[in-house]
Amino acid sequence: MQTRTGQFTSRLAWLVITATLFLAPAAFAGTATFSKIEQTSGWGSCTSCAGGGANAIYWMKPNQASPSLDGASTQFFIGGSTPFSHGLWWKRMSSDGTASHFTFDMNYYMVNPAASQGLEFAANQAVGGKWYKFSTQCSFSSGVWRVWDSYNSKWVSTGIACVRPSAYKWNHVVFEYARANSKAVFVSITVNGTKYYVNKSFSPKGGATDTSVGIHFQLDGNATQADYSVWVDKMVLSYC
Repeated sequence: MQTRTGQFTSRLAWLVITATLFLAPAAFAGTATFSKIEQTSGWGSCTSCAGGGANAIYWMKPNQASPSLDGASTQFFIGGSTPFSHGLWWKRMSSDGTASHFTFDMNYYMVNPAASQGLEFAANQAVGGKWYKFSTQCSFSSGVWRVWDSYNSKWVSTGIACVRPSAYKWNHVVFEYARANSKAVFVSITVNGTKYYVNKSFSPKGGATDTSVGIHFQLDGNATQADYSVWVDKMVLSYC
């Protein structure tokens, strides 16, 4: 059994690792920041690549004055009739193969959160023929945050509670990731100002044919494939 002293030591070690991952590189590399990503063009989307029933009706609509934090949000919608069908949207941000520390920051708003099976947030990087996928899922059905083990193609629980959000309320989420020791490292999840350390890492999967950095956002359909929308505002990706 691990003693409290041992637990504290382990925790301290992880905090030191986290600080090293995110602070040390700043002295040697510049930071790239992409803001208001939800308002930019060039998004791709699909339902067939999102898993589940693969037959959602889905769309996104930018320049929504309300609800919005800055006067222009983007509405993401899924519906249809096939249970557990999902909508996935992705955006390639750059061809940077040197980046190794990533922060994905956004705000989201739901009118009918009970209709959602979950939401997925991710940064990703293709480099050296490998895919480093930092997919993070708020699973409303299980009530926990889960992260993606790319090599074994499965979700892994973080043990961190993910509470279904309240209706008509903005939520702010921040995800910190790193590519370190040839693994995709899930560093932390911050929800409305409360930070949780994940402390999980996974080997990447092969198959990457280019070099790129991107993000994706996914809406998961439930057992009745109830229609619902998520409004997104102030979506930012930073990396160094």
